[in-house]
Amino acid sequence: MARTIMIVDDSRDDIELAEIALKASGREVKVNSALSGEAALISLRSEEKPVLVLLDLKMPGMSGIETLRKIREDSQLNEIPVVVLTSSSLPSDEEDAYAAGANGYLLKAIDLTHFSKDMKSLLDRWLSKNS
Repeated sequence: MARTIMIVDDSRDDIELAEIALKASGREVKVNSALSGEAALISLRSEEKPVLVLLDLKMPGMSGIETLRKIREDSQLNEIPVVVLTSSSLPSDEEDAYAAGANGYLLKAIDLTHFSKDMKSLLDRWLSKNS
């Protein structure tokens, strides 16, 4: 049975790249996406809960950190694992993400092969925990 993963990113291209990398992992997953933190929260509260959220940090409006804090403050959502998926390699961004409750921090790879391997490792880790 396919498990649902939500990708929250303001870039449709980055969502598509993440979907390709997830499919290349060999795992059967269903992908939902949201283009903003606000849209993600609405979706998370009204649809089937995903087993994992991949969350971009740098988004207009509600940032990834703000979105993560809202997820962690919500008793119906706070148990969902959230991995920050970002192009930011700034140590302060990673520290902020973990301080806000992130379960992991993964840099977006420019190379699809490398990104697919990273996604496979991510899924192996998180989907086996939620079996």
